[in-house]
Order: sequence, then structure tokens, then C-alpha cells
Amino acid sequence: MKILILGRGHKVVDILDSFNARKGEVTVVTSDDSLLHDLLERRVTRVYADPKLVKLAEQKIDIGADDLVVVTDYHEASLRETLDNVTAQKLPATILAVTHLSIGDLAAAYPHVFFKSERAIYRNEMRDLVRRVATTNKVASLRTIAKAAGRVVVVIWGNPDPDAIASAYALRELIADDVPEFTISYLGEYKRPENKAMVDILKIPTVHWTPDLIRPGSAVATVDAQPSFFELNGQLKFDIVIDHHPLTELGGLRFADVRPTYGSTSTILTEYYVNTGVRMSRKVATALFYGLKVDTGNLTRNVSDADVNAFRYLRNHADENMVRTIELSQMPATMLDFFGIAIANKKIARDMAFAYIGQLENPETCVYIADFLIKLSGVSWSVVACRTKEKIVVVFRSDGFRKHAGKVAEELFKEFGTAGGHRTMARAEMALVELQKGQLPEVSDVSIERWLLTRLALVRKPMRKFLT
Repeated sequence: MKILILGRGHKVVDILDSFNARKGEVTVVTSDDSLLHDLLERRVTRVYADPKLVKLAEQKIDIGADDLVVVTDYHEASLRETLDNVTAQKLPATILAVTHLSIGDLAAAYPHVFFKSERAIYRNEMRDLVRRVATTNKVASLRTIAKAAGRVVVVIWGNPDPDAIASAYALRELIADDVPEFTISYLGEYKRPENKAMVDILKIPTVHWTPDLIRPGSAVATVDAQPSFFELNGQLKFDIVIDHHPLTELGGLRFADVRPTYGSTSTILTEYYVNTGVRMSRKVATALFYGLKVDTGNLTRNVSDADVNAFRYLRNHADENMVRTIELSQMPATMLDFFGIAIANKKIARDMAFAYIGQLENPETCVYIADFLIKLSGVSWSVVACRTKEKIVVVFRSDGFRKHAGKVAEELFKEFGTAGGHRTMARAEMALVELQKGQLPEVSDVSIERWLLTRLALVRKPMRKFLT
């Protein structure tokens, strides 16, 4: 592809340099004497002529369909005259005009010309600059807290998932030089085999949380969660919170970075590395890549531009063989029995599929089945529930179109326990002992299923047919 640039002023040189083209690929047409000296030092063909009047054929400048013509000028009148001249020659090439002017009227006058606003370029660059500066300040604050404490304990809420594990591990490696002791702990259990495979394959050190982990002076952090998630663990007081869930009451924190528009906390940690220039190891990149993939469903849900950028960066730095090995560890053969129960017990009313599985040792089974049911044709809501010895667990999935699974989960079950999530995925957990005080006449699968259907019917009336 050949490139032809017509115009005046330093913008011509800026545009020329942005292409980083090889010798012979670029021709510059200008009548600006001040540019000639600058162009001498660049590998470019120079044509001294007025862009508003030049006849390209007479200058033996051959432009084909695969080539690019770039027009720029400081003054609108000159820009229009140059565009009039170029378009009148009926060039087969793409024509691009770069200008600081408002492009509305120009685009209407020249419908076959592509316009790029310098204002938009500056705006995007400034946003990136502000983001980099803000990230640098945030990482500096984290380092200050870590150095002062000398010991950091990360507490993962609930059962460790890939996003939380990856974020905790990335934070550990990010500030490794600033804190001699860094512990990653979790409150729940490794219920899903792929999550256990992740920590084993990447050799991520984690321990089950116990109160004695937090000694006086320790800096306590949580990732992929907020203080409100730990209502049943009131003894935990946090210094650091990094999360992407909808913002709740944070309380008095020394450091908080909550970005609800991001699809994963792994994206936030990726920006910490990229925007501060800290080297990211292949193991950290692999962990963050897998955490981002899982939380966004391979960039199919709750995705922002930041997630896409992080995905692109991490993909080039992660070990894809490790990722594949982790992903192939997902489902034990015993899971098939529970799929059979769910399919036999399914209840579908219009766009909602519901299944109550009964008592399970591992409620994470509901996640696999909910992900399966949401793929059924015509289904835009899937709700799968089970009970353990202590609680009822309800998992929500939605297609996200004019729906918010997290808000529905909160509306239906928040008053009975914990509930919340994102547009496309949410979860509720309720202690059986509390429900027995007024909601459940008896703890049996029949009464639990009926109570859940009654609650769901409050927001999805078609589910009422299963209550008659």
C-alpha cells in the first residue's frame, strides 16, 4: 500500500511519522517551505506543489485502489479546497481527512471521505494518560501500606474462584519487594475441581483462613469482594479492597479500588502491571488470563473496553497449555448424575428454566447446571437451587438483555441471607435455621422447592402454574 499525504504545517510530519512506513511507501505533496528541511531527514518522496491545485497525474503520482490519501490543513477553507481538488480527480483510493475542526458539516459535504477528529485522538490519549497516572498513584499507595505493615493477609470471600485467586496472586507478586510476608487465605473451600487445579498447576500458595492469621499490625486485604460480603465475619476489618462488583458500603479503608463497570478484578490487576511498567511473569499472566476468561465467559458477559484490552495483553503473555490443562479439569464424571436429576425435575415457564436438585455436598454443582440450562432455546433465565446441611443455595443466570440477575437475586432473597451479583450471573445463600423461623414450615425437598417457586413467581408470574 502506498500513502499520499497532502497538506501544510507540522501535522504533516506528525502524520508521516505515525505510519512508520518503509522507504518509497510515502509521498508528501506540500507547498510549505518550512516542511522541506524536516522531510529531508525522512524516507519520503517530496513533491513541492500546492495541494489545492496539484494534478497527481501530471506529477506522475499513481494512486491505486489499495492506497491511502491523507489530507490535512489548519484552515477550513484550505482543507475544503484540497478536498475539492482531490475528489475531483476521482481517485480509486481511500481518502482520509485529519482535522481539528468539527467534522459534521465536512462529512456531509464529502460523503466519500473518511474524517478523523484530532479532538477525539487527544481525548482518547488524555484518558489513557489519566488512567496511567491514577494507576501509578494507586500502586504507590498499595506499596506504602504494605511497607508500613510488613505483612499482608488477603482474605478471599466464600469459595475461591479463578478471578479472586488470580487477583490475590497478582497482588502478591506486584508488591513482593515491598512486603516480606504475604498470605493468601480463603473462607470457604475448593469446591470446583478446576479451581483446585489452577492453584496446583500454577503453584499458588493459599491457606484456609483462621483468625490467628491476622496479627497486630497486619494489613488485611480482600480482592473480588467488599466488606459487606463478610457480614457473618464481623471480626474482619479491611485496609485494602480491590473489586469489580456493584459498590456497597466500604467503611473506613486505607485503600479502595472498586470498578463496577469492569468484568473482572483480574482486569484491574492487569492494569496495575501494564500502566506502571512492572514486569508480569508468565504464571501471573496465566492466572489473570484464566480469571478474566471465567468471570466474563470468554468476553461474552459484563465486558468493558478495559476487559478487552486486558484480554488482548494477557493472551500474548499467558501459557495457553496451562490454561487448557486447567479448563480440562472442570467436570468429574459424578456430575452427570446431577444433570440427570436437574433435567428430570426441570420446570420451564416461558423464558425461565428452574431446577431444584435436592441435597448436595457441593453446591457448586448448581453453577454447571445453570450454565447448561441458560443455553436452551427460548430460555433467557435459568435458576438452579440445592440445599446442604446448613443452607439453601440459589444460582441465577440470565442473557443480560434488559435483565439484571444480581438485582433479582437481591430482591427475592437478600432479606433471608446473602444475595447479589452481575447482570448475567448471581447467587443467593440462606441459612436453613433462619428460614425455619417463618418461611419454611418444614425442611423437606418438597417444601423448599415450593418456597423457591413462590419467591420466583413474585418476579416471573408464569412460574405460578407450578404452584397449583
